[in-house]
Amino acid sequence: MHLPQSATAARWRSRLTAAVAPWWHTALLVVLLVGVSYMNARRTRRGGLGAHHASLYAATIAAEWVLFLLTWWGLRIRRIPIAEVLGFRRGLRAWAQDLGAALIFWVAAVIILAAVSLSLRAEHFASAQKTVTALAPRGGKEMLLWIALCLSAGFCEEFVFRGYFLRQFSSPVHRVWLGVVLSSLLFGVSHGYEGMAGMIAIVVYGALFCALALVRDSLRPGMIAHAWHDIVTGVALVLLRHAHFS
Repeated sequence: MHLPQSATAARWRSRLTAAVAPWWHTALLVVLLVGVSYMNARRTRRGGLGAHHASLYAATIAAEWVLFLLTWWGLRIRRIPIAEVLGFRRGLRAWAQDLGAALIFWVAAVIILAAVSLSLRAEHFASAQKTVTALAPRGGKEMLLWIALCLSAGFCEEFVFRGYFLRQFSSPVHRVWLGVVLSSLLFGVSHGYEGMAGMIAIVVYGALFCALALVRDSLRPGMIAHAWHDIVTGVALVLLRHAHFS
């Protein structure tokens, strides 16, 4: 991946000179993510993700914030300010620019992911649609919890994968493309409950989020787009379910 020749590119190059956390801490996070993903994948095969949505959503929200805190701990060891990782700009104009970037990104990402999904089906990969449908909210209480989960995932996962892992994996050889590849692969592997097709699509999705974070020099547009995409997906599945049974 080639960064634009600008002040943004210079800032990113300057951040690749050192890891943002100890490597033992990174190994701990990787093992945790892969282990939890493996357990969720096994649970999916047993059909255990389609029941008790409220408790599942609450547990996942808690897990997202535990992951965030563990990641923040690694940054604190190296005395990396959280504001430096987030890259949030102040002011209404900055918010408007980030919202616009998130909207444009989301539309483009939906088109790209649709193309990836069609390609995977052409190669006879099983679709993750049934798993996602089984996880969709049912009723007002579950919808509120779903929105809380989406907001948590948008903030925490962008912080972990595009804020921490992207920079950490870029640092050994000072190459952004290495951070993009490795962080995106880990992002896909951490979603084992969606099956092989889902993980491949999420790897692509992760790479797109990396590009957005690099171009905007901020995690906020990605957080907005991530949360928005998950919320819209849940609402769309609820509407489709009601249309099917009406």
